[in-house]
Amino acid sequence: MTAFGAIARFVLLRARAHRLLLAAALLTVLLTTAVLATLTAYSGAIGDAALRHSLRTPQNAADAALIVKADVPAEGRAAADRAVRQGARRTFDGLPVTVRTLMRSGPYALPRSLQPPAERSGEPDLTFVAALDPTQVRIVAGRAPREGSGVEAALPVTAARRLHLKPGARLTLTDRLSGPKVHVTLTGLYRPAHADAPYWRLDDLGGRGVRTVGFTTYGPLLAAPGVLTGGRVSAGQSGWLASADFSSLSTGRIGELREAARAGSAALRRQPALSGTTAASTSLPDVLGRVDRSLLVSRSTLLIVALQLALLAGCALLLVARLLSAERTGEVRLLRARGASRARIAALAALEALALAVPSVICAPLLAGPLTRLLAGQGALARIGLRLDVPAGGRPGVWLVAACVALGCALAVTLPALTAEGFGPV
Repeated sequence: MTAFGAIARFVLLRARAHRLLLAAALLTVLLTTAVLATLTAYSGAIGDAALRHSLRTPQNAADAALIVKADVPAEGRAAADRAVRQGARRTFDGLPVTVRTLMRSGPYALPRSLQPPAERSGEPDLTFVAALDPTQVRIVAGRAPREGSGVEAALPVTAARRLHLKPGARLTLTDRLSGPKVHVTLTGLYRPAHADAPYWRLDDLGGRGVRTVGFTTYGPLLAAPGVLTGGRVSAGQSGWLASADFSSLSTGRIGELREAARAGSAALRRQPALSGTTAASTSLPDVLGRVDRSLLVSRSTLLIVALQLALLAGCALLLVARLLSAERTGEVRLLRARGASRARIAALAALEALALAVPSVICAPLLAGPLTRLLAGQGALARIGLRLDVPAGGRPGVWLVAACVALGCALAVTLPALTAEGFGPV
């Protein structure tokens, strides 16, 4: 039998003699390690889930989007679009990005006949033609405009109600920048698919269809994309809205994403493919800051619980250690009298601590996942449908916490006896 085997056999025989106390110590170490590992897994999972859930709320989703507006000539829109998409990927630190566009014409005056007679001597009502993202609108009457020899357009329902217009109406629009007139045929009426969608921040009218500030603006007139790029209407402002997919975002990337958002939006404002009047903005750093502060509060609450548990476990382990020390006083003195060195006694204590720690290190991280999912399935989290992403094998941080806690607890049991008897006088 090897020396290590002999020592291991001796440790087992020694533990057998005090099996009740060591079983109590093992159970305490296992429970403490499992609970603290579960709290660690729960804190990480709930933090990631809360971060993603917060960024999906309508208000935060709108604030977190990147909005770019620039006056770009028709021939430069393709290069500007490429620049915005590349800048959006940098702004969101490589996360998957969806970019939606809104191209609009310059301002046009509506026919005076659409105004009340008392107002026809003042400023004319204005509108503009725009190519909108088809996923953001719903045709509620008539049909969607198509490309052809003439200009077809759809009008917002609210504007059509105010102007008393229906599909089939024909309008002659006067360019406010001294360009040629445009003859438009209304083919349908539309409304925003979701009035609170971030996309409508690209629209000066906010998707409401009517705005009055000194003069009244109606629209935009929804037209086919080819109308805006074919030179049949004047060139106006182009807008891009970039929104990221935060489903893979974790709390560990908050700092990097915040810095990338600040640097990316600033770089877009200097992008040569866009004009000097470029406006690029996102409130993502502020949103992440608010979420980070909320997470800090929740983690502080869990830390208090963990400290209370650690204190209770420490008291229980000190009691077990004291009892074990009293039981082994004569045994340790006998070992010292028979020539056992301090190193040999320390090795025995280390092996005993390892025997207490290893089962907890292995079991606690594996139990953390099921226990975390059990906690998430109860109470308010279950009611709001918050889904926690808990890896089957546990996160690296959970294993680290389990190892530190288990070793600390095991040493708390064995070292008092070692200090009191093993290194004292014979």
